[in-house]
Order: sequence, then C-alpha cells, then structure tokens
Amino acid sequence: MARHFAALPLKRRFLALVARSEGGQFTSLSLRAILDRHYGVRVGNYSYGSLLEPGMADRDTVIGSYVSIGPNVRRLGAAHPVDSLSMHPYWYNPALGLVPADADVERTGCEIGHESWIGANVTILPGCRRIGIGAVVGAGAVVTRDVPDFAVVVGTPARQIAERLTDDQRRGLLDARPWELAPADCRATLDRLGDGVR
Repeated sequence: MARHFAALPLKRRFLALVARSEGGQFTSLSLRAILDRHYGVRVGNYSYGSLLEPGMADRDTVIGSYVSIGPNVRRLGAAHPVDSLSMHPYWYNPALGLVPADADVERTGCEIGHESWIGANVTILPGCRRIGIGAVVGAGAVVTRDVPDFAVVVGTPARQIAERLTDDQRRGLLDARPWELAPADCRATLDRLGDGVR
C-alpha cells in the first residue's frame, strides 16, 4: 500500500482511513511506512498526534515510542536565509529547479524522545535537534533549541521551568527502557518502578 500512496489524490483523507482501519495512529503500521517512505518521518510504536499528519513534520524527524503530540504541532527543519538579498525559496530551494543543490539552506533533523509530551500549537524550529526522553513542551511554545530529558519547557522562546520526576525515577526509567515494550509489559514495568498511575 505504501508504494502506491504517492499517486493518490486526497492523501490526507486516505491516510486517516488507513490508520483507522488498523486501529488508529497508535498502531497503524501502514501510516508509519507511508510517513517514512514519502515524508522522511520515522515514528515509533504507540505514538500519536498532529506530527503524524503529512506535511506537519519536515524530513528527518524521528519520533520515539509512546509520544503524545497535541493538535497543530509543527516541526520545521529549515529557515529562510535572512542574510541573503532575497529570502524567496526560488533562490535557495533546488527542488524548484532554479538553483543547484549546493545553494540549499541547511536542513536539520530532529529527534523527539520516547515518552515525551508536546502540547497543542507548539512550533519546533530548526535550532532544536532533540527533545529529550520524557520531556514536556507546554502548549503554544516555540522551541528554538534542544530540550533535555525530563525537562518541562514553556514559552516563546521555550525555556525550562521544571524537571520531571526524582533522580531515582529518571534513572529507573532510563535503565528499564519501558518504551521498548508492548503496552501490557510497559504497564507492568511502570508499576514495578512505582509509577502510581491509576
């Protein structure tokens, strides 16, 4: 199915239908294959949200497992060349056919760590190459640089206001790596670590 996707009209509607037929964004393997093959976006198991919609995440975005992404989140991997006489894509984007490949602006990747939560209306700019494991990005934030593991960041530009969990809990999660497990085993591991989720 993924190999025929590029030729389909109404791609978003089709992709939503495919995902629904496979249990939704949490579990759709076809959705993951299409995003990887046609958009350069890799998505881990059980992750969901707006970055799994075509065009919301630029190429070279890697989303870990069990990631929660709110509505209208956008990940941008390039910026306009503000030091150039003209900032129009005609003069730097080789895909438009007017300039050679070496004229392109820098296009960065971004890794979004396992078990992270990105709130609604967040914009992730090219300066951010990693959002850490278990990190929280508050709604409406503009992320301009990397976010450490278990950090809570908010604002424009995003700044760290807290750190999640205790040192022992963070160490326990990093050692146990529950995001590599299926949901039932993940739940058992979290319970063993004393998660306390009801």
